[in-house]
Amino acid sequence: MPQIFIVDDSISVRKALEITFKRHSLDSFSAVSAEQALETLAADPHFDLMMADVIMPGMSGLELCSELRRDGRFDHLPIVLMSGNVDEDIKRQAREVGANGVLRKPFSPDELIPMVEDLLRAAEAQTAAALTAAPAAAEAPAAEPAAPSQLERLIAEYRRRGDVEDLIVLDAQGQLVLAGGEAGTPGAAERLPMYARHFVATASVIGQHLLGDELQAVTLRYAGREAIFHPQDGFLVIALTRMDLKTLN
Repeated sequence: MPQIFIVDDSISVRKALEITFKRHSLDSFSAVSAEQALETLAADPHFDLMMADVIMPGMSGLELCSELRRDGRFDHLPIVLMSGNVDEDIKRQAREVGANGVLRKPFSPDELIPMVEDLLRAAEAQTAAALTAAPAAAEAPAAEPAAPSQLERLIAEYRRRGDVEDLIVLDAQGQLVLAGGEAGTPGAAERLPMYARHFVATASVIGQHLLGDELQAVTLRYAGREAIFHPQDGFLVIALTRMDLKTLN
């Protein structure tokens, strides 16, 4: 049986609501203030709908609604505010704090019960939809991680070698792709360690070795020395040992 939480400082209003709900097979529980309602909800948050008076001593019904909407447990709790003066300003304030409707006092059962039943049906449908979606989401296959790029695979392969301290990666035309952990983008040079800056400043391609139209090797001159590197997947990877770092620094 759905349980309605009534929050009103007027005993006559609380009793009238309790009697009306009981006649329509709806259970109810009452609190005399917004503060008492918050204490009750902290111990038992499992109500199906709330009816709260707008004007009460202490915290108002508007403030109570706003407070509950900030608590994730009550995101979808239907809340109806009650007021003796239901004008456009009250309706606007009720919407702003997240209330689902405003009921004029004194209320008519012909107006109260259809409103409550509609909100209960909507909340039940929303809960059922969420429960249906949860297993489907759990059963959905996890997205496969993106395959590493050729460059990432190449770098990982070099880093597995115990004698490699760092890598400098060029493209086949000798342009910087990666050095000292920094991508070869504008402004990256200032962030490179000294050895990488020295390499970039001094390195030049002085020869390319072709077999037909395919590049087989590149001769680089850097730091006063020459070395031949064989492109792999379109990249030149210079694996720097500790001795290389000392030379470049």
